[in-house]
Amino acid sequence: MEPTRLGTNDLLHHVMQFGIDVFPPIEIHKERTRLNMFYEEARSRWDDLFEKLVTSDTEFRISKEFVQRPGIRGASRAVDTFVLTQRGPVLSVPVLLPEPVGETGLERAAVERFREVRSLFFSGLGDRKIMRVGLIRELLFGTGELSCQHLLATQTTLSDAELVGGKRLLVFRDRQCNVRLEFGPVEITQTEQLPVGARVERSAGYGVQVRLDVNNSETRPLADADIEAVLERAGSLWPDELLKYLNERSTS
Repeated sequence: MEPTRLGTNDLLHHVMQFGIDVFPPIEIHKERTRLNMFYEEARSRWDDLFEKLVTSDTEFRISKEFVQRPGIRGASRAVDTFVLTQRGPVLSVPVLLPEPVGETGLERAAVERFREVRSLFFSGLGDRKIMRVGLIRELLFGTGELSCQHLLATQTTLSDAELVGGKRLLVFRDRQCNVRLEFGPVEITQTEQLPVGARVERSAGYGVQVRLDVNNSETRPLADADIEAVLERAGSLWPDELLKYLNERSTS
């Protein structure tokens, strides 16, 4: 079989998610005023990422409507860019989204935005410790008419990977981080708007869906240097190491 060669030019979807575990936990109903102040300031500083707020005693979520071509109705997609979970805040920065959204930013800018948002968020929440930080990449590579089922049939020598739910799953730990890699073939579909008003799903080829999760292995209060070390480790795996590993699966 002709080997599948994946590269950054094949990306159809790329979202970076930065997650933080906090102690003590943030109780939304007790911090409503401070959280609302954070939202107002964040929206003022970064209106390219924060827009609509949904909040209650148990929910705090900010979303943004991303538009590829300003002024054209329907060419947009809402993304939850900041969500406060029971464990802590999660910041999602779209680097690339499926059409019609398109390009929204760069990776280095996303990491810098995480630093800025983290600083603002914790500046008003008192003495809380950051116990874990993680960076998740959600990636979708397009492979056209080539199905990539053969990626699941190859053997691996990295950390005893095994098939789980039709996907290949690898979980390993190095000296400082946990690394979880999940990938598998997918069929890509597109929604089309018919003139009569109905929407239909049509096949748009095949692809490889990848989720790469890197976080600190030791749970303890983290200093700024510890957080930067996790971000550096996550960055070292993308794109060279990850692409090398995926491409080796298609040639073995």
